[in-house]
Amino acid sequence: MALTANITIYLQAVGGHFLGANAHDPAGISISLKYSGGKIKIPYTVTPYFTDDGNVSPNFTEGASSFLPIITVPQPMPAAQVATVNFLSADFTTIAGRTNIRLPIAPEFAELSVSVPTTSGKPFLLSQSVLLNSEQPEYKIVLPVPGLYLSASNIPKTASVFVKMMCGCPVTAGPPASLWPANDFLVYANVLDSSGGNTEYLLTYNTTQTGNSLFSTPFSPKQKKVKSITYTAIQKSTGNYGVLVTG
Repeated sequence: MALTANITIYLQAVGGHFLGANAHDPAGISISLKYSGGKIKIPYTVTPYFTDDGNVSPNFTEGASSFLPIITVPQPMPAAQVATVNFLSADFTTIAGRTNIRLPIAPEFAELSVSVPTTSGKPFLLSQSVLLNSEQPEYKIVLPVPGLYLSASNIPKTASVFVKMMCGCPVTAGPPASLWPANDFLVYANVLDSSGGNTEYLLTYNTTQTGNSLFSTPFSPKQKKVKSITYTAIQKSTGNYGVLVTG
């Protein structure tokens, strides 16, 4: 019977890496575990020049790889071509929340709570039950974090936005620059003008800004003064989406 247990929590962007130094405000991520022994805050700390956000490989490594794959759609996308699948694994330098707790004698459900900051100003709130068992001294939990990481761009006379995975991984024209090709994303801008009218634009990947995930399109010559813009991005392969309002 184990009296104590080591608990390791990995937060993985759906379709991407673990949330590390390149995610939005990693210092603002909070994790807690509540059970009969109390409520424990689990540290989740990025150490500069040391902590990584996982290692990608086409091979699945038992005990090290996450069950969440990274799927890369073909470039271009003919119907007969098969998507590429990679797996994310962790080592001792990989970002994670870690703690040690005293186990209850009888099996018990604990509650894991996670708060992940977003550019919208409000966090994603995630929760998951964890079954604690006095016969089990090690717990490795991978918690999927859905969504896309949208951030503002200020190019004059255009609707433009940066679109990344929640881990901060960039969208590019395709491999080898990144595993997330632009043709897997749909990005729209709904522009509210000063008269109260709305105009919708379809944004395209900006090839002049290679590697920084910029999607943009020029405003129509008839576009009235902009009051605000609502950006919506959708990743087709995962169903992930993100929203950002500017103005």
